[in-house]
Amino acid sequence: MNHIKTLPSENVFIKNHHLDFIHQINRWIKTQEENAIGISIILIMVGTMIASISVALAIHKEIAYIPLIFSCFSAMGANAIAISQRPFKVVIWAFLINIIGNIVCIIYQLI
Repeated sequence: MNHIKTLPSENVFIKNHHLDFIHQINRWIKTQEENAIGISIILIMVGTMIASISVALAIHKEIAYIPLIFSCFSAMGANAIAISQRPFKVVIWAFLINIIGNIVCIIYQLI
């Protein structure tokens, strides 16, 4: 008499696609823990290089204070985080913000 079928719980999957790239980056960070020092050194060099290009563009003809301030603070802040041996996850996210923010500043100043 009971004609209602229920789904077994192992066949029900719920995947949250909201901010999935953040989870992918965090998974990559966990797999690269043993390479933390080398990756931090590379990120210091690349982040400082991109920030110096942004600063050079900020003071090229007339001084653009907002890109100049952002580039200096983000680059020095990310370098300080790496040098103070914060957790690897914090270092990676600081440099991602630094690099992406400075690339946006470079594009803004070139347009």
